[in-house]
Amino acid sequence: MLDKERVGKTISLYRKRLGLTQKELADKLHISYQAVSKWEAGVSLPTVEMLYEIATVMSVTVDALLNEGVVDNRWITYMDTGLDTIKLYSLKDEVQKLASEDDNLISANYADAALFKIDTSGMKEPVYAMLNCVPGSKEGYARKHGYDREICADVAANAINHVLQHGMKPVILQGMIMCGNNASDQLYRMARTFREVCIQNNVMFAGMEIAAQPVNYRPDEYRVTANIVGVQDREKMISLKKACEGDVLIGLKTEGINGTNYPIIKVMLDRRPELAYAKIDGEHHFMEEIMKANVAFGKEIAALQEAECLHGIIRVKNQLMNTDSYSLLPEGLGACMQLSQIPIFPLYSFLMKQDMIGKNVFHYHFHFGIGMVVVVPKEKLQQALEIIGKYRECYCIGSIEKNREHKGKKVWAEGEIKW
Repeated sequence: MLDKERVGKTISLYRKRLGLTQKELADKLHISYQAVSKWEAGVSLPTVEMLYEIATVMSVTVDALLNEGVVDNRWITYMDTGLDTIKLYSLKDEVQKLASEDDNLISANYADAALFKIDTSGMKEPVYAMLNCVPGSKEGYARKHGYDREICADVAANAINHVLQHGMKPVILQGMIMCGNNASDQLYRMARTFREVCIQNNVMFAGMEIAAQPVNYRPDEYRVTANIVGVQDREKMISLKKACEGDVLIGLKTEGINGTNYPIIKVMLDRRPELAYAKIDGEHHFMEEIMKANVAFGKEIAALQEAECLHGIIRVKNQLMNTDSYSLLPEGLGACMQLSQIPIFPLYSFLMKQDMIGKNVFHYHFHFGIGMVVVVPKEKLQQALEIIGKYRECYCIGSIEKNREHKGKKVWAEGEIKW
C-alpha cells in the first residue's frame, strides 16, 4: 500500500526543485491548488492517471514519484537556494570568451585569479596602480530603470579615469557582478559593455566574474564593480605640482551625471516626481540623460602625453569646483575658473530652470558635463586642442594663476555662467 505522506513529500521535493509554487503546479495539471496541498500534506493520493501527468510535468518517471528512497536520500542542492548552477556556468563560459586575445593575458579563468604580464621595458622605475571602482548612488537608478549597460560603462570609465589622472597607463580591467539572478542575456550584455569600454581605451579585458548569490540578493538586485591595474615610469607620471602660472585649463566633455550627484538628484525627484518623465529640450528625456555613462579618456590622455602637452590632469568628481581636485597645485598658485566659458548643455540648463538650487551655488553641485580637466602650457594650447578634438569636444575653461586675491584657495570662480 502506498504511503500517502511519503508520496506527498516526494511530489513536494520535485516541485520545489523546479521552482514551482503549489498553485503553479496545479495550473499545469488543470486542477485546484487545494488538491496539490492535500497530496503534499499526506491527506490524499493522486489517481494513477494523475501520477502520470505529474511525472510528465516534472520530467521524472512515475517510479521516481513512488520510490521510497527519494525522500530519505534527498539533499539540499544549489537549486534549492534558487541558483541554477548549470545555467550559471554555461553563462560564465560564454563570458570568458569575451576576454582579450592578448599575449600578455595569460589566463582569465573565472574560477581563478587573472594572470597577466605588463610590458615595462624601457621604464627606469615602474610604478603600479591598482583600484577597485564602484558606481555609487547611480547604481540604484540603473537597476530600477533598466540601465544595466550604462552602469557598467560608467564604472569602467571611472576606473580608467582614476588611473589616467596620475598620467598612468591603464593596463587591464576586470568586471565583477554580484547578483541574485541568472538572467543570462542581461549579464552577458553587461560583460560585453565592459569589453567595449576596454577596447575603446586600449585596455586588456580580463573578463567579468559573476557571483550569483540568490540567498543575499533579490532576483532584480545586483552590485557592479571594476578592478583595474595600471603602470607608468615614475619620471613620466603627471602631477599638478608641475603646473605653472599661465597654464590653460581645458575641459573634456563627458555624458551623464557623476555617480556622487545622485543623492541630490533623488531629493529633486522626491520633491518633484514629475521630473522623471520630463523632456529637457522637447526631445531628450531627463532620466535618459542623467543615466548616460560617463566617458573614459584613455586615447586623449595617451596622445597628450606623447606630445608632452601635459602639466596636470584633474579627474572631475561630483562638481567642477571640488577643492580636493586642485590641492596639489604649487604653493601660491590656483585654478581660476571662468564661468562664462563653461558650456551649458541642455541637461544642466534644465536642472537650473527647476529653480531648486540657487544660481550662485549651482556650479558647486555639478560638473557641467566636464569629465576631466587637463592643464597644458599656454604655448602648446593649440596643439592640445587639436589632439583632443580628434576624439572629443573640449573647451578652454580657465587658467592657472597666482592667488593674490584668493589667499589659501586652490580654485575659485570669476565671471557669471551664461544661462
